[in-house]
Amino acid sequence: MKNTLISILSIFFIFACSSTPVEKVDVQETKTVDLTASKEQTSDDGVVMNSVDVGEAYVTILFDYDDETLREDSLEELFSISRLMKSNSKYTLLIEGHADERGTREYNLALSERRAKAVEDFLTATGVSSFNIEVVGYGEEMPVDAKSNESAWSKNRRAELFFIK
Repeated sequence: MKNTLISILSIFFIFACSSTPVEKVDVQETKTVDLTASKEQTSDDGVVMNSVDVGEAYVTILFDYDDETLREDSLEELFSISRLMKSNSKYTLLIEGHADERGTREYNLALSERRAKAVEDFLTATGVSSFNIEVVGYGEEMPVDAKSNESAWSKNRRAELFFIK
């Protein structure tokens, strides 16, 4: 556990020093935490509390082919989720891991679980209680795009985060 925490924080600091701009890809509509909202909608630490829709996909984290490593472009959203979860522990976060259709069913199920677990590990390393997180992997069973091409596969390699009561 200690080594995992050190590894995650080391990776973060390496990416934080990067000067290469990251191009964001809008794969599907997701809701994000707006930390610049007006004072009347935010808690004391600046986290928006009114924007959480329980049961709807809140954030989608994308992954590279055959990989469960968190991408640099997802860290800002994950830090926002971490701040929200730490400031409001009444929510439980459901993390659903997914994979594209390539590979065996068993392999994709394990890969999707590792992807969801990578998100959980990051959040717990930033201080979110593991008691407020549930993790499940669906493999290739729930694609957002059923086509068999790279564009579709890139959308299906994901972890979706849902707030539940």
